[in-house]
Amino acid sequence: MQSRLMNLISKIYTPSQYSSIREEVYRLISEYKRSRYVPINERVTVLFEDAATVWFQIEETAYLEGVDDINVVREAVKTYAPMVPGSNELTITVFININNYDELRNLLPKYNGIEKSIKLVINNVELEATPIYPEDYAPGSLPRSIHYLKVTGKGLDDLIKSSNSVKLRITHPMVNKEVTLSNDSLEAIRASLKGINWVI
Repeated sequence: MQSRLMNLISKIYTPSQYSSIREEVYRLISEYKRSRYVPINERVTVLFEDAATVWFQIEETAYLEGVDDINVVREAVKTYAPMVPGSNELTITVFININNYDELRNLLPKYNGIEKSIKLVINNVELEATPIYPEDYAPGSLPRSIHYLKVTGKGLDDLIKSSNSVKLRITHPMVNKEVTLSNDSLEAIRASLKGINWVI
């Protein structure tokens, strides 16, 4: 499965090309992401991203635009490429699950600042997650239900490979929880595809 996925993500497809493999991609990516999701509580879920999951987001974004325009594809690559983790980096997407307009209006604002409260804890060493797109949090920005963050640290790749205890810690008042990553999640993170650059 992974060899087929690696072959697919080696290039960027136009929407018309992607449409012919979209069903297969959905199946492969759904399975690939399974161990990368870490539920924190009933509201918050974290996804550990890599080049494969970012590639999927690029292709879906361009496809859903509904036009076979290479400039749309280039813009999607430009937007999401910063999410691909490099050496000694991990990328996480934090989802706050909002179910209706009332929650969007009244509950979501209570999660403001959650992007500043997330740490990866490896062998009791804390590494802080920081926003990939700081402009998303400029003064006057609307509350967000999705946060794109990176964890960076010297020797992080080696720490992840050698550690048997990796935790996600969120200290925001609405969450305030620490979760130990499962062995399946750890293995998925260790196998992350990193440092891919697509040329369009």
